[in-house]
Amino acid sequence: MLFQINPSFTKKNQLKLNLSKDLVNQNFKLCFSLVYSIQFIEGAEILKQTGRYYELTIQNDTILIDLQKPRIGSYNMSCGPEGMFIIDNKNKHIKLEVSDLKFENEIAEVKYDQSTTDNFTPIIPEPTNFIFKKDYLEINNKSFKLINDNNIIKNTNQFTAKLGINFSSDNGFPIYFIENNYDEDEYSLEISKDKIQILHKNYGGKIYGIFTLIQLIDFYKNKLPICEIYDKPKYSWRGMHLDCARQFYTTKEIKRILDYMALFKMNRFHWHLTDNEAWRIELKNYPNLTRFGSYRGYNMAVPPFYGSGYEKYGGYYSHKDIKNLISYAKNLNIEVMPEIDLPAHSWALLQVMPELRDEETNIISEDVGSYKNNTIDPSLEQTKNFLKSMLNEICEIFSFDLIHVGLDERPDNSWEGSKSIKEFMNKNNIKSQAEYQDYYMNYLIDIIKSKNKRTAAWNEAAITPHIDHGVGGSAGNLDKSCLIFSWEHSDVARETTSKSFDTILCPGQKTYFDMAYNNSTNERGICWAATIEVKDIFDWDPAHNIENKSYIKGIQGQLWSETITEKKFIDKMINPRLATLSEIAWRGKISRNWIHFRSTLLNTVKFLEKLGWSHHKF
Repeated sequence: MLFQINPSFTKKNQLKLNLSKDLVNQNFKLCFSLVYSIQFIEGAEILKQTGRYYELTIQNDTILIDLQKPRIGSYNMSCGPEGMFIIDNKNKHIKLEVSDLKFENEIAEVKYDQSTTDNFTPIIPEPTNFIFKKDYLEINNKSFKLINDNNIIKNTNQFTAKLGINFSSDNGFPIYFIENNYDEDEYSLEISKDKIQILHKNYGGKIYGIFTLIQLIDFYKNKLPICEIYDKPKYSWRGMHLDCARQFYTTKEIKRILDYMALFKMNRFHWHLTDNEAWRIELKNYPNLTRFGSYRGYNMAVPPFYGSGYEKYGGYYSHKDIKNLISYAKNLNIEVMPEIDLPAHSWALLQVMPELRDEETNIISEDVGSYKNNTIDPSLEQTKNFLKSMLNEICEIFSFDLIHVGLDERPDNSWEGSKSIKEFMNKNNIKSQAEYQDYYMNYLIDIIKSKNKRTAAWNEAAITPHIDHGVGGSAGNLDKSCLIFSWEHSDVARETTSKSFDTILCPGQKTYFDMAYNNSTNERGICWAATIEVKDIFDWDPAHNIENKSYIKGIQGQLWSETITEKKFIDKMINPRLATLSEIAWRGKISRNWIHFRSTLLNTVKFLEKLGWSHHKF
């Protein structure tokens, strides 16, 4: 028998599950995950909850659920049950058919202003200065010859092959690279009747000149405008973050995102490798972390969070995978920064290594994602040994000089029950958990410094949190060398820069691409920070109200993966919001008007379609 479940949201915004009547009174378990926690349930009883994964006993053929209320007051396609399955009374997995999520109160899709202009510059990010003459040179079959750099041909082939551009034609139009006394990533592109010249200082300038040229070639087809382009980035850090803990992405899927980044001159990949839901990085000294902590499924050490369902799901990155990805990224002028998210966000780690927490504590702490006791105890000798060994190995694997150690959303009572921590605090005159957090962070910073690298962390490492959800922060004693990622709110960067911390701006209200575009029930994404349309990013002035602007080192987008239950959802969440953010990261603020930029962006998404990217409307 094939059992049926029909999920919907009622007019009262309750999640309703209509079940086949045969499911009632069978002692079956109904299992699924959600992106919002259950507040009240009728027609079933919660047998087990871990984070937002639930196992229920079925009491009625209609189950009504009250969920956490999102800030917009309504739900969308990401808010229903995901990865739903049933376990029978003999603990066997039985077949289940789940219909598409319905809404009794549908909120219509947004209709966007269709205004455009034919007079736009077909380059994103817009160059610093440019002169286009009303004169063109003819190019036969998009054929060119790079005179003195075959590496560029090899490293851009994934673009040119799909766009019909040939950079290695013996009879092609000549392109010359000329070294110049420029800064890093600065370049000039000069197109004349008899040649193309790219002036540069380093490899970044070379390849950015080529990426600008590729956009021009695709737009103008078999002719190119006689022009002079001078270009230089405002910020040295132009980043994109990908959460590979909530969902596992293959190296091929990650390379596709790196390609997108490179086209728009973004140069830092923030690789989120561990969290409550998984440990994704191979460590030679701790093989069980990936053996048991990188996969999830029913009756496994890590249950099927965020839609992965009954079957075993997941994976991890071997040293070989990581080195391959680092090499690929470097060929695109992108550096890879790993993140190991500690001391909280460590639920999966603690399932494999429970000895990293004081098991005698009588305190139950819970984080904002409903994970209980997810924080390691840094005072324990075994935890210190793990931290030192783990960080040393991470520093050896990754060539980039920055290691991100997380430090976000630590429950403010997470260490209260540790006898070991209390003894250490009394002995060293540490009066609060915030002071102890600073001690812990400085301990990590010293380990990483010993490997000639620098530490990065989320903003709770440096300041008191700006979002009130029971999270611990700093007492103000953090080593100033720590690079701070300002995520909670736009006001955070004003505080971190005023305290002389180098800061990357990545506020959830503008740069979190897991946020829904708007409140339509047909959208995907969550909205704890905001809903974020392309126009909202376009209008953002990141340095507004920040006095110590010299401490702003860059801009970064984020894709957290709770809602990416199918990989096909990636494109519309990222594209074209990341292309839009790239212009802010390059220019500091978008200077062209919306109609001009929108017209350029419409051309750009057509360009990206040829490379296999779908996009959200704007």
